[in-house]
Amino acid sequence: MRKLLLATVAALGVTTGYGAAYAQQADDSGQSTVSAFGGTATGPVQAPGTLIVRLNGRIYSQGGILAAGDADGTYNYNPATGKASEVPFIQGVSNVGTSLLPSFFGTAAQARAMGFVPSGPGQNVAVVAGNPQTNKLANYGVYSYFRLYPGFDGIAANGLRYGASVEIRQDGNYPTGGGIYGSQSANTATQGRLYVRRAWGYAGTDKLGIVRFGATDGPSDLFMVGNNENFGDGGWNGSMAAYLPGQLWMYWPFADTGNMYSTQKVVYLSPAFAGFDFGISYEPSLADVQGAAVGQGCNSPGAYQGGGYIASGPSVAGAGCAALSSTTTGDYTRRRNTVDVAARYRGLFGPVGFAAYVNYMGSGSVSDNMITPHSQVDGLSVGAGGAQITYGGLTIGGMAMGGRQNFNSWTLAPKGGSDGVAWEAGGSYTYGPFVVGAHFYQYFSAGFSGPSFNPDGTATGKIPSVGQMRETGFAAGATYSVAPGFSLNLTYIWGERKSNGYDFLTGETSYPVSAANTTGCGPSGVAGSTAACLHNKVTSQGLMLGAQLTW
Repeated sequence: MRKLLLATVAALGVTTGYGAAYAQQADDSGQSTVSAFGGTATGPVQAPGTLIVRLNGRIYSQGGILAAGDADGTYNYNPATGKASEVPFIQGVSNVGTSLLPSFFGTAAQARAMGFVPSGPGQNVAVVAGNPQTNKLANYGVYSYFRLYPGFDGIAANGLRYGASVEIRQDGNYPTGGGIYGSQSANTATQGRLYVRRAWGYAGTDKLGIVRFGATDGPSDLFMVGNNENFGDGGWNGSMAAYLPGQLWMYWPFADTGNMYSTQKVVYLSPAFAGFDFGISYEPSLADVQGAAVGQGCNSPGAYQGGGYIASGPSVAGAGCAALSSTTTGDYTRRRNTVDVAARYRGLFGPVGFAAYVNYMGSGSVSDNMITPHSQVDGLSVGAGGAQITYGGLTIGGMAMGGRQNFNSWTLAPKGGSDGVAWEAGGSYTYGPFVVGAHFYQYFSAGFSGPSFNPDGTATGKIPSVGQMRETGFAAGATYSVAPGFSLNLTYIWGERKSNGYDFLTGETSYPVSAANTTGCGPSGVAGSTAACLHNKVTSQGLMLGAQLTW
């Protein structure tokens, strides 16, 4: 007991460096600092027969400028439809002729973009209903969050290692909690909610390897090499990008994202043999920490899950139930039965360190049980790999991936749409308490393209060449460790999203592509044209200074 108490006090009181490394792995550094056994390679030495209890945490705050490109202007927002436009909305029905359009809307093209398509001068035009608003974004701010990482690591006298880890986040930006304007408050229960992002246990030995179970990272994340996220706040996989307007937020295409590490799975991680190790995991569904296989659309009298709702009375299954294997609803776009396999090598050659990994991930999907199928998707089938070289304080590396995968953090690609292909390269230099680095990546995916069907199976005319996504991002930054548990960082990001036939600010897709119109933009003077010629390329950038406290 005395040994347990001493170990516990030591872990809670003086594990500053350990806490920082754990917090980074559990959030956005992506450098796989956590070992297979739950602790870190540089964590405290543990004697057999003891437990080390952890209550690590992190507070991060950053402030600066975010430029949202086309979205930074004054926009007129219609809450009735969720649409935004650079030109004003007019309510009611107006007797507006074609010759008067420019005085109301700037240009005839902008009028058509808003749905004003008169058949001739003096004809009545149906205009926008609702209560339009005029709004503009500020391009500066201060943003903060905190996270907690409780857990424990144990080792038995016979060498068995075991333990558990949890990641707890604040619920400040979700409709179900966080309060008005995302504030944290004790005024009501809903304004002070926390939620569990990851929760997992492990058991194993040094010779046999270990098994993880729960909502945790798979081998594709744990073994990742060459992703270059150890500077600033992590670049495009850091927190800064999340403060951009949603349609300008570029998704990090690689596997160290929440859609991959927050789901329930079983993972095996092997011991290292001559610098080589491997891992494999199995994920039955997209069930999260709470499971979502009991209740929430599966055995509940009424609940929301994944956008689906089961009204009242006992129900066995419904849209949004994580356990669904087939459906006649739109809930067929989720992956199922995902297998993740990765192998890695790490070695030293004199003063040069070399590391590399390869990875494959494959899955099925919830089956579409309609007699006339909906728009179909393919299961995941993605290969990835990366390498990096370290000499002194200099690290240079890169990685690439490709296969059946779509943008928006590992969603399924539509049949007939293009593969998801991405590559990234960068490096960093460490000198004492300073780290400087940069990365550049490109990501090509189907985006909003692919065949699209109505619920009855009839085609709408949207074809694969419309909306193919092309994303390019650059980030650079520096980190300065002021003292144990306290660091400052500076991060700059720049990004560009392009998608033919898709307006990023209104969410509208194009007039159908034809032999005479291969761009997907609505041709001038054609009824039914939309705003898809506008804002199909958007850029963003930002510069922020951050402070991080870890324990």
